[in-house]
Amino acid sequence: MCPGWWLASSTRDTVRCMTVRGWRRQRTGLAVAAAAFLVATGASVTSALALAHPVEPARDTVQVVPPAPVTYSVTDTQAAKNTTCDAWDQASRAIASVGKQRASLADSTGGSSAETEEARAAEKRTTVAQITFLRTKIGPATPAAVRASVADWIATQIDSMHGVNVRDWSATNVATSRGNELVDVIVAECGLH
Repeated sequence: MCPGWWLASSTRDTVRCMTVRGWRRQRTGLAVAAAAFLVATGASVTSALALAHPVEPARDTVQVVPPAPVTYSVTDTQAAKNTTCDAWDQASRAIASVGKQRASLADSTGGSSAETEEARAAEKRTTVAQITFLRTKIGPATPAAVRASVADWIATQIDSMHGVNVRDWSATNVATSRGNELVDVIVAECGLH
């Protein structure tokens, strides 16, 4: 049997002795488990009540008012137009120049020579650089007609370059023709010669 200071629980075949300390541990574990069960039950009840009775959101706490449209003076608009038109003129001339160089090289050395491929790569780099430059020069004060025409011209240059990359020559020709038509429109809008 167990010593007197041990608590004993006996079954038919065995005798199990536990110290007082062991019973305290078991009671503490049961208390923690009961507390966890109560917390879980409370959370479940709270969730069920929240789902059953949703809180209605506050109304009209913030009124969003769009800002007034920005107006630009005639001087600002003219300056933005001049900046955009000058940048477009520079970009279009640079792109046309490298395109002519590549075309003349392709005529003299063949369309798939190493020199032509290098010239085509230079044309692509120049096109990307000039389009990026041009986009930085289109300001919010630029007149809508000029801004739209230049944006359409940029899109045709990108379409043309994409057609070259994927070797879709008919798409390239369509984009180039559309870009050439826009050149006349932009020249007229910008008053260039």
